Amino acid sequence: MGKGIPLPFMVGLGYSRRRLGDGGTVHGLDEWGRGLLAEGPLASRPARIYRWLLMVAILASTVIAIVDTMPDPWGRFAPLAALAGRGFLALMTLDYLLRLRHAYIESRDDDGGLAGLWRYALSTYGIFDFLAAVPFLLGAAMGMPRDAETVFGILRFLKLARFSPALATLGAVILTELRPLLSALFIIVLLAISAATMLYFAERGSNPAFASVPRALWWAIVTLTTVGYGDVVPLTPYGKMLGAVVAVLGLCMFALPASILASGFAEEMRRHDFVANWQLVAKVPFFAKLSAAQIAEIAALLKPHRAVKGEVVMREGDMGEAMYFIVNGQVSGNSGGQPFTLKSGDFFGEIALIERCPRTATVKAATRCLFLILEVRDFQKFVAGYPDLLVLIWETARQRLAAAEGRRAAVPEGELV
Repeated sequence: MGKGIPLPFMVGLGYSRRRLGDGGTVHGLDEWGRGLLAEGPLASRPARIYRWLLMVAILASTVIAIVDTMPDPWGRFAPLAALAGRGFLALMTLDYLLRLRHAYIESRDDDGGLAGLWRYALSTYGIFDFLAAVPFLLGAAMGMPRDAETVFGILRFLKLARFSPALATLGAVILTELRPLLSALFIIVLLAISAATMLYFAERGSNPAFASVPRALWWAIVTLTTVGYGDVVPLTPYGKMLGAVVAVLGLCMFALPASILASGFAEEMRRHDFVANWQLVAKVPFFAKLSAAQIAEIAALLKPHRAVKGEVVMREGDMGEAMYFIVNGQVSGNSGGQPFTLKSGDFFGEIALIERCPRTATVKAATRCLFLILEVRDFQKFVAGYPDLLVLIWETARQRLAAAEGRRAAVPEGELV
């Protein structure tokens, strides 16, 4: 394994070999695959590039499948479109095989690997990945009808769910709010059957469209959902009066599940943001000795912030509104004409909060950075609850202030700007 792969490509993606304690050898290609499939905001650059390539392939392949339903959509570019479609399919098939291999390796030490492989293959994302790869795995060998290619091509879009939290969030919200949703559904069904029954008795003698309850049920559903096709309407005065009441009830009843889902989504997003903040706080070495409960308390105070390369995070002389903990990336700064560099695990901006003075340095993002921000209004809560951390922050601030004063003293008075 690994033969035929260019050496620079393997080195660039971290290709290596390592020895296990039992004397066996695991090819670095497995480690490379694991890194390539990594997800999350702190994934490596190759993993981010691979993720974007895969998303582009999914979107482009789905568009090709949709456009192919038109008569002769590509014209003289048909061979190029077919070649691009096969290339996108090959990439998605490779992704499926890599994930099968990764699932096998990850569970090999626990249950032999096969159980983990089947868990992935039968999971929701595993099924989506398989549906995306079916035309490549089976189509080339046995051929596939055009309609089947269209169906699988459009189903391929579901593979994007892996890279978007929307589907997982929707599933979590539905499971959490299942009981109130079922209650609302029961009320809606009861209302539809009741409305259809009443209109059946009111209209059956003069309106063939209401000759039975099932026929009247179509009108009830269309009216309650406020669609109002107008293909079936009551004719008698009593029927029209009942229709008006049903229409108003429809406005009220279908707002109920919408409000349940809206509140569920808001709660789920708050929960998701808290978990994300907790994970980010736990990655900062400054908080490494804290318990899970303490990290949870701090996570409620800190807010994530991302900065692009070259972005000025704070300027010397400005009033301080927050201090920054570096989760990932590197920043460069200048204090009194003296440059400095800070990296992951460091913090800055604390002097302005402790001394209630303007910023003493200008800090710029040297790379893409992920920070945790502690705003000035939350600083007092932070230092009151964690005096040991305040001591460390104060010691760092005092050292930086002393260094800044020393640099100012070393500059002749006439040269001060």
